[in-house]
Amino acid sequence: MRGRLPETTPQYPQPQPQPQTEAAACLLPDWAFDPVTWRQHHATDMSVEPTDEESIIQETIYDTRTSIQKFLSQPFVKIAPCNPLPKECLALLGIARVVQNEMQILQEGLSSCGRPPDQRDGDFIPAPNWDSAYLTDIINTWNEPVVLEPDYYLLKSMSVFELGTSIQVSILGHEKVQKYMNMALTVAQRGERILKTKLGPGEGADRFWRYQTMLSYIYQYQAEMVITSIKKLHESTGLRDKELVDQAFDMVSRAVRCFHRGMRWHPNVSNVTGVYNEEPFLDEEWIKMADLADSCLQLAVDFTTRQTWYRHTLRLLQGALYENRAQAGRFLGLVAKTHLEYALWIHEQTEPPMIAVPKPCPMFLEMQQASIAGRILFSSHQFKGEYDPNVIDALHMMSLTCVAPHLTHLYIREASRWIERLKIKFPEEPINPSHLYASDFMASKDRAIQAITQHRQAHLLD
Repeated sequence: MRGRLPETTPQYPQPQPQPQTEAAACLLPDWAFDPVTWRQHHATDMSVEPTDEESIIQETIYDTRTSIQKFLSQPFVKIAPCNPLPKECLALLGIARVVQNEMQILQEGLSSCGRPPDQRDGDFIPAPNWDSAYLTDIINTWNEPVVLEPDYYLLKSMSVFELGTSIQVSILGHEKVQKYMNMALTVAQRGERILKTKLGPGEGADRFWRYQTMLSYIYQYQAEMVITSIKKLHESTGLRDKELVDQAFDMVSRAVRCFHRGMRWHPNVSNVTGVYNEEPFLDEEWIKMADLADSCLQLAVDFTTRQTWYRHTLRLLQGALYENRAQAGRFLGLVAKTHLEYALWIHEQTEPPMIAVPKPCPMFLEMQQASIAGRILFSSHQFKGEYDPNVIDALHMMSLTCVAPHLTHLYIREASRWIERLKIKFPEEPINPSHLYASDFMASKDRAIQAITQHRQAHLLD
């Protein structure tokens, strides 16, 4: 992706030390959730070597922290827009006028076969009238090389897509919208094939980001229509149409693939100043795509499919973080939430529950790693405590992935401390009753242990 997000697990350089912020100031120390450093901090059984379980958890914590730190300081790659020559823009404008005539004919046909839109239709986007100002604006913001024949199909696809998403087509029903989406897709694919034929083999066509971006937009819109149908069916009947679900997965997979290829070369600096675009466009595009991937994540019912969409969602959220480091807290919060929801889903799906029979199967390891990642991200990048309840959830999930009783108790104790912090900072914040029960149980156990210790010390003194 633009040479920015590697195809495999990202490797990132270390960040520069940051001044302590309000969020950083309220963090628990590292030993609060690292079992090995916890024992060292409390000077308990220093002669005993860490168990395999403790070492695995410590390594996972270290790897997660390192990958986050490296990702946050990954060098930003500037992609400048291409400025077509004036004669190329003039030729492109000529092609746009041909498309303009075709679109006006389509609109006239729509006007003759349906009622005009009115206030009953809601806030649908009106179709553009493809006047001279509209065409000129498209050409002035083209920002990639001009290849006239495929660009004709690209312009036509863009125009058909805008018409298909407009109120003029929407009032005619779902099937009509789908017809226009299929038409836009067919035209865009034809343009892409012609472009690749003209440029020959290699990566030359990849730099024409508009083609892949347009294809992604079409697939996204089609997928959203299918997902909406799935939700409506489920709400009315309680059933899930497997064929529709598979269709949604396929469309979103295509959208994600085209999206990554398009965003890899999408300009991110101004062609005038040479600095990063101030408008939050690119990061919001990544978030929109991540939301769509998350919709598929929620539809998945088996572990392998869930794992696939979980990773898609994480990668897309990382893309948003790359585009806008100023919103790091927001995006890392979304990443942490994705980790935690994945861990919770695994715990709820397994039979018997992993709390009863924890074992190092693939699902168990995924649950453990997601819990640890969520715990670190929630605590490291919270702002004004808004993620405190999620930290408690993550700590409890970590406690469920421990076999040794002392590790389970360690994370429940830390969850109890977060509960107390939350009660003090936000007394009105609701807390999961099961967490309160676990906290009260651990507190009573600690009081009992303390009472026993004091009793023994008193007898030794006697």
